[in-house]
Amino acid sequence: MIVSMKRLSLVALKSEQDRILRALQECGTVQVLNIADGDAVDPEADAVNARIQRLSESISAVKPYAKKPGFLSPQKREMTLAAIRDDVPKAESTASEIESLLHTQTHLLAEREKALSTRETLQPWVRLSVPMSSIKNTPRVHYFIGLCASKDQPRIDAQEYLAVEYYNESTTVPTVLACKEADARNVQNFLKTIDWQDFVFPKMEGTPGQAIASIEQRVAEIDEELLKTQAALEEHGDSIGVLQNAFDAETIDYDRLSAKSELGYTVSTFVLEGWMRADEVEKTEQAIRSVTDAYSFEIRDPVEGEEPPSVVKNNKFVEPFEEVQTLYSRPAYGTIDGTPYMTPFYILLFGLMLSDTGYGLLLMLGSLVYLKYKKPTGMSKGIAKVLFWGGISTVVWGVLCGSFFGITRTDTSGGVFTTIGQFFDRIGIFPAWIDPMQDSMLMLGLCFGLGIIHIVAGYIVGALDRFRHGDWKSAVFDKISWVLITLGLVIGFLPAITGMAGTPVALPDIVTKIALGAAALGALLVVLFKGRDKRNPLKRLTSGLGGLYDITSVLSDILSYARLFALGIATGVIGQVFNMLSNMLTGASNPALKVIGSIGCVVLVVLLHTFNVAINALGAFVHCARLQYVEYYGKFYESGGKEFTPLSYNTKHVQVSE
Repeated sequence: MIVSMKRLSLVALKSEQDRILRALQECGTVQVLNIADGDAVDPEADAVNARIQRLSESISAVKPYAKKPGFLSPQKREMTLAAIRDDVPKAESTASEIESLLHTQTHLLAEREKALSTRETLQPWVRLSVPMSSIKNTPRVHYFIGLCASKDQPRIDAQEYLAVEYYNESTTVPTVLACKEADARNVQNFLKTIDWQDFVFPKMEGTPGQAIASIEQRVAEIDEELLKTQAALEEHGDSIGVLQNAFDAETIDYDRLSAKSELGYTVSTFVLEGWMRADEVEKTEQAIRSVTDAYSFEIRDPVEGEEPPSVVKNNKFVEPFEEVQTLYSRPAYGTIDGTPYMTPFYILLFGLMLSDTGYGLLLMLGSLVYLKYKKPTGMSKGIAKVLFWGGISTVVWGVLCGSFFGITRTDTSGGVFTTIGQFFDRIGIFPAWIDPMQDSMLMLGLCFGLGIIHIVAGYIVGALDRFRHGDWKSAVFDKISWVLITLGLVIGFLPAITGMAGTPVALPDIVTKIALGAAALGALLVVLFKGRDKRNPLKRLTSGLGGLYDITSVLSDILSYARLFALGIATGVIGQVFNMLSNMLTGASNPALKVIGSIGCVVLVVLLHTFNVAINALGAFVHCARLQYVEYYGKFYESGGKEFTPLSYNTKHVQVSE
């Protein structure tokens, strides 16, 4: 259900401000609203944010050299707030050292890049045998240094007033031209008529060859210094835990100081406005009362125009599925929480899409191990629990309509797989009810039947919600009318539809007539009352007829449930194919090769079925969610709720304990 929200107005003395904010942050029940005048930022918050950035950069720098956590290590270390605060001074010192090393590394890399660029520039001039600094203009001689195109060399050679030296043989030739100072302007004009690019020697001593040797020596020195710098960074790999603790401690302080800048102030007091859950009012006031008795604590209900955050509260069974709903959108405040109504359908349809008992057992065990050892929080925890319940459903559907790691009662993969299949045949399971491969139309009908129940349930939930709000007209004319149409048409035409499918279902004539009559009544309600807000009778009738066209949308929704059949079949068929491919390795007649083939068969079975359960579990998760979001939620759900973000301990690396 959606929790009622209260608007809090708190007034207290400025001298108690920090202690009260700390108490509220520990309590984690109030979302602070910004009522401050202007956009002033607390200088202390800026300083803390700067430290957070430094710590973040240091963590990124040493993370490649830190010991990797084990696969089953907890996502977050559990520590007290005092413990992570104790690491802040050491982390600041470590971050300064890492920052210095990073600065040195950056400077060395820039110098190395510049040196290599200079070497590349000088490489074409390596045949120049005189010092570069000696080629400079004198009062009587003017030099032109540059790169000319080889095709223009004959034209240069034809200029009698030029002395020319070429220092390479390529399409672009390093060239030095010399002329009398009096001819310099003529040479300059001539160079504009050819493919010429001026070149300036770097300010280095010696010839280009000597300069290149000097550069290579410096690059070698830089590489050695870089190795030492990297080694120093590697030594700080063990400090990542301290850095992460300090990062979270500083983040906690920053969140509190940011909230401080959103308060209102008088000469002696501060004013805090915020949202809180109605069921946490006493807890919040108790936190403030533990700090001071000098305060004003007032709460009220939201007023028109306000948009309180949307918070849902469910029992432990339903709670994990809130994460599936959040992937779509939060419910708008004051509407209906779809999680309790979606949960049983999600579990049911997920298992049908996967429908392999072996895969279901893997999902169950994998989820339990992940929850026990990783100790995930937030969305990761919720999704793991969703997969656990989906695994249970998959086990059941696997027995009724599916297989066991692709093995069925009629298995033809050969070898041990067929032997296991024969055992399943003797005890009458896998599948125990419907074989989708043999009774495909019956299985498809089952999927469509579940889809119809799912859609009708959505309309009923919407109708109940409208009745709860006292809007009986919307409940009857917009929801119940479509229940009558959908069920009436399905039941009324069921004999004809099943007859065309080759599995006729006979119903008494009275049932068929009642069903078609209900559908007609529903259609009449839509036509007459869809446009009930319009005064013009013609517009009302037009709107009603247009609303009746939505029957095509309902039909499209029902057809969407064919994906249940398709994905269920795909999982089993792919599993069977993998078994068949693996069994081919055991067909050798040579005993030694047969042993090797059997080992290869086991390895291949594990790899292929791991891939199959992963890809099909993902497909079941996504497509099942889509059926909830589009076909089901479209009948009653109003999205667009705002997230509730109370002032609390929002940490990244550490789970703060009491």
